Order: sequence, then C-alpha cells, then structure tokens
Amino acid sequence: MVTRRKFIQQSSVLATAMMVDKTSLFKLHKELGLQLYTVRNEIKDLNNTLHKVSEAGYTIVEMYGYSNRMFFGNTVPKMAELLKQNNLKTVSGHYGLADMMYQKEYNWDSWKYLLEDAAILGQKYVVIPWVEPKYRTADNFKLIAERLNKGGELSKAVGITTAYHNHDFEFTKMDDGITYYEMLLKSTDPKLAKFEMDMYWVYYAGQDPVEWFKKYPGRFPMWHIKDMEAAKTAAPKGQTCEVGKGVIDWKTLFKSKELAGLDYAFVEQEQYRNPVFEGIKVSADYMKTNLLK
Repeated sequence: MVTRRKFIQQSSVLATAMMVDKTSLFKLHKELGLQLYTVRNEIKDLNNTLHKVSEAGYTIVEMYGYSNRMFFGNTVPKMAELLKQNNLKTVSGHYGLADMMYQKEYNWDSWKYLLEDAAILGQKYVVIPWVEPKYRTADNFKLIAERLNKGGELSKAVGITTAYHNHDFEFTKMDDGITYYEMLLKSTDPKLAKFEMDMYWVYYAGQDPVEWFKKYPGRFPMWHIKDMEAAKTAAPKGQTCEVGKGVIDWKTLFKSKELAGLDYAFVEQEQYRNPVFEGIKVSADYMKTNLLK
C-alpha cells in the first residue's frame, strides 16, 4: 500500500525528473578537457604548451585570453590551426566583455563578433567567467541576468549556448536574503542561459553542488574539476591541487551528473606544489581512471 507520505516523495522525484531538460541527460562527453588558464604561466610558449597538454592526455581545451578578436596574439583562424596541429579542439571559451556586462547601453556588436569567432573555433559554449569587484552589486547582477538572456538568444540562433561561470562571491546574499547565484538562476531562461559550475569555489563558499542540481536540474552542463587541499590551522580553506589529491569526493559527485545535465568536464588548477605539467598529468590520469570511464 502506498502511503500518503510515500506518494508525495515519489511525486516530488517525478516532478524533478520532468523539470530536467531531456536533451541534457546521459550525454556526458568522455573527452578530457582542460581550462587553459591552468597553464597560464606557460602559455607564452604556446605551441609547446599545447603539445604538452595533449601529451598529458587531454583532447579538448576551454579557451581564455580573448582580446581584440585574438588569443595570445594569434588570430582566431591561427589559433584553430594551432589546436588542430596538437590534436586538440575547443568546445568552450571564457569571454569577458566589459561592455556587454556593465554598460547600460549596449549595441551587441562585440557579442556578435565573439559568436563569429567562437563558431570558427567550433565552440559549443561561450562563458561569462568573472565579475569585477566594483560591479558586484544587486543592480549589476540583474543587468548581467538580462544580458545572459539576450546573449543566449543570439547565441542559440547560431547553435551556441551561453553560460555563466561562478566563483565564491556569487553566494553573497543580497538585502532580500537571496544570493546573487540564485538570482541569476531564477532570472535567466533555462533555454537560453546555462551555468558552468566551478566545484572548488562552490565548496569554498560552503555550498553543496548537489543541492543546486536538485533545485535547478539540467542547468549545469559544464563543471570545473578543481580539487581542494585539506584545511590547516593557518589555511582553514585549502588551496587548489591535483584532482584526486584533495578532499572533494568526486566519485560521489559524479553520480549526480545526469541530474545536473553534465556535458563537459574541465580540469582546472590555480596553485601548484609540483611542476605544472606533472600536475595536469596526475589530474588527467585520475579523471580517465575514475570519472570518465
């Protein structure tokens, strides 16, 4: 006999499942990705760095460093050729357009150029990666939500998805008690704006990623796989480290990948205690052995 309590529990689970964008389910790409910011100090020797990234076992990269329609001094077609020469492709890029994010009046030209360049690279996602400290206000996050919707509309028209990448500051509460992060999720159209969840910063902010997946299923198609060292007296929140060497329970977290709508996973690391290329190899081996099987 199904009790009232059991019926409510089952109905809740079914409702959550129905909310998930079905096109996002069961499609995690098992290609291993790296956010290139991980090797930012080595990027001056770009071709050699790309070679070592490929050699470590990565097949896709998430770009950063876009400026004046170039990457690290290279035109977009040249960048695409360098990736191809090193058996890499890019499916996502971080693009920080100050005019798009902060200017009250904006004509969308820079965004349209960005989409053209992303299409040349074959990218599926364009990501807003960062909000400058002076713009971290309720009014500006509301503006960013509006821009994500419009930017998402324009990107969707050309087969690209717009997304937002978090740090810890998005979990600051506004006067109404809602965090900036939740406001962005509530104020954006799920069909137009997705979210790239940086796991390190979510845990750093004292949040549980799975609770966000439950509340907003299917909206997190990209994850930054960035591990955290154990806390110490002098460092109550540990710095980043190689994947599998820290305290984040990745195996349990990946059990929620369908609920999140996970499409691509990118390794990222910001601090190192060992040589950088050794570090990304350790992370690659852990990912391939334990999470992308």
